[in-house]
Amino acid sequence: MKPPRHKVAVIGLGAGGIVAVKNLLEEGFDVVGFERSSYIGGLWHFNEDENTLSVLESTTTNISIDRGTFTDFPFPAGTPIHCAAKLVEDYLEAYASHFNLRPHFRLSTTVRSVSREDEGEGRWRLDFEGRPSEWFDKVVVATGPHIKPVIPEFEGADLFTGRLIHSKSFKKPEAFDGQKVVVVGLGNSGGDIVDALIGHASHISLSHNGGAVIMPSLVNGVSVADSISYRSLYLGGLVSALFPKQSERLFDEAVHSISRDAFGELDPSWGLDPTRSLKTANVVLSDTLIANFRSKAVKPIVGIRRFIGGRKMELTSGEVIEADAVICCTGYNNDFSLLEKEFDPASNPSPSWVNAPGSKNRPCPRLYQNVFSLKAPDSLAFLSCVFLLHGAFCLVDIASMCIAQVWSGRASLPPAPEMQRWMDRHEKMLCRAAQTGPVLPASVPAGDWLTWADKTAGMGAAEHLGWGWKGWRFWWRERGLWRLVMDGPSTAAFWRLFPGRRKCWDGARAEIIRINEEAERKRAQSSWRMGEAQAPSEVADFGLFNKQH
Repeated sequence: MKPPRHKVAVIGLGAGGIVAVKNLLEEGFDVVGFERSSYIGGLWHFNEDENTLSVLESTTTNISIDRGTFTDFPFPAGTPIHCAAKLVEDYLEAYASHFNLRPHFRLSTTVRSVSREDEGEGRWRLDFEGRPSEWFDKVVVATGPHIKPVIPEFEGADLFTGRLIHSKSFKKPEAFDGQKVVVVGLGNSGGDIVDALIGHASHISLSHNGGAVIMPSLVNGVSVADSISYRSLYLGGLVSALFPKQSERLFDEAVHSISRDAFGELDPSWGLDPTRSLKTANVVLSDTLIANFRSKAVKPIVGIRRFIGGRKMELTSGEVIEADAVICCTGYNNDFSLLEKEFDPASNPSPSWVNAPGSKNRPCPRLYQNVFSLKAPDSLAFLSCVFLLHGAFCLVDIASMCIAQVWSGRASLPPAPEMQRWMDRHEKMLCRAAQTGPVLPASVPAGDWLTWADKTAGMGAAEHLGWGWKGWRFWWRERGLWRLVMDGPSTAAFWRLFPGRRKCWDGARAEIIRINEEAERKRAQSSWRMGEAQAPSEVADFGLFNKQH
């Protein structure tokens, strides 16, 4: 007898919502995806409206297309490894068309609230703007992590006669032609915006407090993140669990080494060296930022203490500077206010989190594995609440596979008390980390989370790469592929390679081989170029590929 065909609402049709619709449909659910905009793809669609979050027209991806993709749909051949935002939008559109998802989308539809019915089967009621309510058996909240812009509470901000905005409102650099601009926040958005301002603003300062490690986008011709193999991920998780302090030190040394090899020794006056571990410090992917500092196209400065009237501001160093505009690249907070308070996972934060210096008043959702509601795990789940060193598209793909498998009854969750204990342990870990610096509440231990997801989604990775009979058989029969999977670049296609409960992708093997061959070719070209370099200055500049933003 077939199980009942449950009706599922997916709220938000950015990358997470799109892939959730697809994975739920594959498991036989009746799915409807709601999106308030007239387009899909979320922030990857450039929008000139200053109240709407979007990429810049000049944005390029800071993760390679081989890693930053869905698990069963690669980018078209010939796409640059770090491609323009418009190509990412085109990719999402192509994905929706390829899997025939559009009949399940309702665009220009704003969900106002989500509430649980007390009677009967406890269905969920969605209230909309300008249309009747509808009821669903299950709900996936895929509104993304970039909901509420965070602007620091500067003393005297009301005295500033220039323009004080969040990066969300920065759309075109031409609006700042001839102006003195201070960009607040040393992160990937800050790096992108100072790049865009060069040639437009008359003077650019980048204000930061805690420092950061600047990483190149490519090492030996290969994306930095792609160099993380399955073996290194597994061993890293094992060492971290057994020897956390030593693991942290080794990780810090490895990242600093990559940065030094790419950019050489940095000027201490820039204040980039973070005082805390890189597991909580900023890591910025940029091929141009250090060059911009050295050429004085961008001036690194300390944080703003207060505004003192007119266009003047005092820095934490006591220096007074002037600016026509201040752009705050200070991130976003998540927001779950669509849900009634009982089901809002961030409505009741623990005092330990609230009082931790690094929490920065961010909401910390209490979710099992940062995915499933603790109140209603059988019918309420969330995407974009998981962060680890992996492609975001791949992560939401994997997380939505887990949701689809659990809700279809093909996988199960632990009993409620065990899920609660997991969350308590996880929250304690976040609170400890937040004592030394800012922490993303979405952060999870990579090895632990992927092990759980592999088992829950039924992807077969641990079985085929472990010590059981399936592992030995794969090693014996597929020695070449085994080596590529274990020690080659990490790929999204890997998670669709092995048979399991979730649907396999027949093209996974060929895609993994292609990516490894391409990586080897780029390494060989890079080594040849390095062999040509004779002057020390040429070697010092290696790694600065001048990615255009």
